Amino acid sequence: MATTPRDASTVLPLRNGPGGLEVFMVKRSSNLGFLGGHHVFPGGAVDDQDADPALAELIDGFDAAECARRFGIDDAVRARAHVVAAIRELFEESGILLARDDGDGDEQRQERFQAARRLVASGELPFLRFLADEGLRLQAGDLWYYAHWITPESGEKRFDTRFFVARMPDGQSAEHDRHESIEGEWVRPRVALERYAKRQIELVPPTICSLDRLALHDSVEEVIEAARTLDVVDVIPRITLLDDTITILYPGDDDYESGVARPTESGKMLNRLVLRDGIWVRPQVK
Repeated sequence: MATTPRDASTVLPLRNGPGGLEVFMVKRSSNLGFLGGHHVFPGGAVDDQDADPALAELIDGFDAAECARRFGIDDAVRARAHVVAAIRELFEESGILLARDDGDGDEQRQERFQAARRLVASGELPFLRFLADEGLRLQAGDLWYYAHWITPESGEKRFDTRFFVARMPDGQSAEHDRHESIEGEWVRPRVALERYAKRQIELVPPTICSLDRLALHDSVEEVIEAARTLDVVDVIPRITLLDDTITILYPGDDDYESGVARPTESGKMLNRLVLRDGIWVRPQVK
């Protein structure tokens, strides 16, 4: 019997670098049981605290009804929890904080934020308490809904994950948490994919697909403009075999609805990954 997927949120932090669009990624510790050693975007599971009603009073730029509509659900509290979790996990895993106040950003305050980051991540300091103590308001308007991935029923650990993109705030810096992640870097999407193809880093299919999409753009502005009117499709990967090769089918592939991969041919629409020599690749139409 399939397990119910747990709600989760992931954020793709973006900036314009010297060579074009860059995204911040972290390398998870190899000691972790889930995706250990992989390069990922900041994110994690939605916690009970993310649905705290008091947080509704500390969010700017958030329309619960509109958010629930875009998510395709009828639960505004659940929709808000996804957004809060996205901002909280981004803070915990990268130090980036999508929140504003009337403070002057003094160095001592930034040191407090970094100390609070560790306490929030460990669960010793509730995120709500941190925000209230510092007089901070979450900026939901800085997040742009980008993708929705649901782990297939065959997965042992299932997640219902909302992906967001966000511009790196001015005056902040990103750094891995030195606990769950052991490295952090800004990288151009195409470069990350090339490194994966050379087996220099490890990636999972949702990350590969996200990088593929980002690589179509040259700037943060282009990504956000595309996200403004994006019709987000629920992605439930369908895993099958084609000539004894593991193949993952995604919405938009001609064989997605049937769930049975057939050989590529001229004129066929493909949206799939195949596992070749331990590397996920996109097949070309013959």
